[in-house]
Amino acid sequence: MATQVDRYGPLLLFPPDMTRAVEPLCTTLDNGVTVISERLPGRRSVALSLTVGNGSRDQAPDENGFAHLLEHMLFKGSTERDGDALNAAMESLGGTINAFTDRESTVFHGTVLAEDAADAFTLLAELLTKPRFDHADLRLEKRVVAQEAAMAAEDVEDWAQERVLAEIWGPHPLAWPVLGNAQRIRSASRKRLQAYHQRILAESPLIVTAVGEVEHGALCAWAEAAFRGPHGGARTAVPAPRFHGGRKRLRRAQAQQAHLIWMAPGCSVAAEDYLAHVVANAILGGGTASYLFRELREKRGLAYQVFSHLDPLRDCGEWTLYAATPGAQHVQAAAAMAEVLATLLEHGPTVADMIWAKRSLRIQLLLGQEDAEIRMSRLTRQWLYLGRLVPAEESLRTLAAVDADAVLRVLHKAWTERFELICLPARR
Repeated sequence: MATQVDRYGPLLLFPPDMTRAVEPLCTTLDNGVTVISERLPGRRSVALSLTVGNGSRDQAPDENGFAHLLEHMLFKGSTERDGDALNAAMESLGGTINAFTDRESTVFHGTVLAEDAADAFTLLAELLTKPRFDHADLRLEKRVVAQEAAMAAEDVEDWAQERVLAEIWGPHPLAWPVLGNAQRIRSASRKRLQAYHQRILAESPLIVTAVGEVEHGALCAWAEAAFRGPHGGARTAVPAPRFHGGRKRLRRAQAQQAHLIWMAPGCSVAAEDYLAHVVANAILGGGTASYLFRELREKRGLAYQVFSHLDPLRDCGEWTLYAATPGAQHVQAAAAMAEVLATLLEHGPTVADMIWAKRSLRIQLLLGQEDAEIRMSRLTRQWLYLGRLVPAEESLRTLAAVDADAVLRVLHKAWTERFELICLPARR
């Protein structure tokens, strides 16, 4: 058992239970697909995912919403079986097969018994590579996606968040809602969606990841047979956007309270000071011991919900402060948020702040190692964003090396420029 001691006390790097896992294996096949596996002896299950490194930011302006619509269509039936048969196959595996689309990836995933891993892989690969794009299904799903977008617009917090993204990133695709533009979705034809599907499979990175009772050789053989390739070829690069600061005041009929959203430029996943940002975010508003929670919730009672959130991306990032407060108290809440930021920017974190934040983050990382789906997601993101797998002990060493000066530097780098939005209830 090895330990490392830094200025804030001992940090255990290699707990005994971590030594039982077999080192992750990674193979890039001739078809361009990357296969990652991590065997966890003693498990009876496998967490499995197929990740396409393509999301809403990789769309052209006239494709806004195609990534999300495509995700829906891939579950509507394949060239080998219809939607009902696909649903029955998913339920026979425990009903855990699912998918999601975000701004930089589309992920198909599930956790199944090890004995069903081959069937689950076959099903996921069929969903991704053999959609039938039935005309009637497309008409139906365009209505469903439009309804989903309408439901999201009714959520004031989500709506306000999208307004902030539109302000800070301007016309850049990162500002577009993942759900898409309703008009573009309604105009999507079968031919256009098929062409989009074929393009992203050819151009985008494709990562197969499995964690649990899995054999790497078998996983590679499945991927070699399922994906004839090539995958991950050259694609048109979408440059990083420029951050725009400023202020905006809005009113929304559905709002029952004031929503304060402040946003600053964050870091990319690959940034050298990424973990310094993570520590700074925890101290600023990442939990109940954070400055924002203690000041706005515990001491002043100005906000029931208040937090800070860091969203690192491939070449940039966003750092958000959020508070929901009664409309009559929004001025006091904004002043309190500004005071918290000013205090941290002037004095930096205390020794006590560093101790609890780093200990909390260390525990979160180690607890995540107990969950096969979290391990699977981490391995995939590491390869997608870094092009390599990062051992947990390396992350813990980097975390241990973060000091108060590094935290103060990233706070100054981010929060010297910000955008402030306040969304108030409509006047009666």
